[in-house]
Amino acid sequence: MNHSGSGPTQPGARLSAWKSVGRFGLFVFGIGAVLTLLATPWLELSWWTVFRRCVSIAAALSLWLCIRKFEHRSFRSYGLSASGSWTRQLLFGLLLGFGTLGLMLAMGLASGICRIELTPDRIKLWRTVLGFLPAAGLVGVLEELVFRGFLLQHLMVCSTRRAVVVSSALYALLHLKAPTLTMATSLELGGLFLLGVILSLSYLRTRQLFLAIGLHAALAYGARVNKLLIQFSDMFPSWLVGTSRLVNGLMGWAALLGIGGLVLWWTRPAQKEA
Repeated sequence: MNHSGSGPTQPGARLSAWKSVGRFGLFVFGIGAVLTLLATPWLELSWWTVFRRCVSIAAALSLWLCIRKFEHRSFRSYGLSASGSWTRQLLFGLLLGFGTLGLMLAMGLASGICRIELTPDRIKLWRTVLGFLPAAGLVGVLEELVFRGFLLQHLMVCSTRRAVVVSSALYALLHLKAPTLTMATSLELGGLFLLGVILSLSYLRTRQLFLAIGLHAALAYGARVNKLLIQFSDMFPSWLVGTSRLVNGLMGWAALLGIGGLVLWWTRPAQKEA
């Protein structure tokens, strides 16, 4: 499979890539729909919330089916090869994610955009602060394998630019909290799409998923935990400063652009070596 995206590809290779992506999508939708139908009567949640959670399980099962049973490949072949500087890439991703979150928090506290306000439910607080650490790592690995591993790399047979756009758009849509389109959800979609592009860039510059996994895990952890630690002020418009989702305000977009710039700068040696 040609993953360079720089040369022409045979129509057969493109058709095969789209078939692989289509098969994966059908598996995710089918398994997700069945799990949603089974789980909804037992949960006091909206169907959209249940479906989004079931899709995550369906994606993991579908990924295993498509890679191991249909393609007879290993997960390592999609960017998880434990060779070279994978630990350095992973640590940089974590440092970049947590460092950006810390800087945003410091700026928010100094400007009055947000304040520290711990949830009164201390059990829930510590359960999330400690318990979500391994969950964030799992989210980072699974979602990067799906979006920057399977989808991006298959679609690169057609066009690298198209692969980045399509995989980032799917990433944004599947992470949207609300099923209706409003000003707030539009900003959220834009931020999620931008994050998807940056995570794609991390793979394209390193040809590994470790930098993206570290960055993704750190940001996922921050977006989950900050809801229990931080309260945003009503004095500032949400379109400017965002909310606990972190990516649905212009300040969050600016932070993401800064992350993208740092990824480009840090991966320059890797580009020169290649």
